[in-house]
Amino acid sequence: MKRIFDIALCACCACFVLAPVQSSAQKFHNSYYDVRRAAHDQEGIPAGSVVFIGDSITEQGWWDMLFKQRNIVNRGIGGDNTFGILDRLPDILAARPTKIFLMAGINDLSGGQSVDTIVGNIGRMADMIHEAVPECRLYIQSVLPISTKRLAYDYIKGHNPKVVQINARLAELCTEKTGCTFVDVAPLLSDADGELRTDLTKDGTHLHPAAYRIWADHLKKLKYLK
Repeated sequence: MKRIFDIALCACCACFVLAPVQSSAQKFHNSYYDVRRAAHDQEGIPAGSVVFIGDSITEQGWWDMLFKQRNIVNRGIGGDNTFGILDRLPDILAARPTKIFLMAGINDLSGGQSVDTIVGNIGRMADMIHEAVPECRLYIQSVLPISTKRLAYDYIKGHNPKVVQINARLAELCTEKTGCTFVDVAPLLSDADGELRTDLTKDGTHLHPAAYRIWADHLKKLKYLK
């Protein structure tokens, strides 16, 4: 099973890139986003699910396989940003999920958005979730750094200092918001320079299967998931 997971996920990673966002990150619609969102609408979400939401980094994770839980739903969309997630969050909340695991922000940075805007949007998500489904626990996962040693996309160069700022702000945000937990995934996948480990990425941004296993094992260790 592990071998099947590795092969399938590597094939998936080859098909996706972290799409450059337009100059205004509010313009989250594109052909891929619209197709994936339509597919999600058709699929629906069972009531009481655990939802992983974010961009391509989330989309490429086989979360139900990693945790062996049937109630996990993947709502990552390649190229998405915090504006797109805000737009589709009400549809997800209509299913009254029990837990939401969120990772977002790197595409906003590539689209020129400020740290304040990104953190503000994630704060709005936390408020929306608490107001709509008070019993739902939100896990805000740290934005991952990039690897300049193995970076395939020039348009996301130079963002690591802002990634550090975002993560510090998100940790603070989770102390202020009800029902919100900060999960610092970034150090687990980073090297001594604070960059994404080269052995865990092939393009400087997206993850090899080994990275997802480290990530999942961390969530299991903290008892956030089985």
